[in-house]
Amino acid sequence: MMMTDPERIDALLDMVDPDRVANVGRGPELAVLGLAVAKPRGGYQPTNAGWVMIGNRGRAFQPQK
Repeated sequence: MMMTDPERIDALLDMVDPDRVANVGRGPELAVLGLAVAKPRGGYQPTNAGWVMIGNRGRAFQPQK
């Protein structure tokens, strides 16, 4: 079953927000869609397309540093 856009956004937020628990099963699905890429030491991180999807109506997401 294919993830919906809200589910994709939720999965991407799980990857980048340390206060959320990531669902490891969603990483490969997002990678197939080009929204995430596998990290060398395990796990996944959003691609540029993934960051844009997280952003507010197409505005690039700005993670707080």
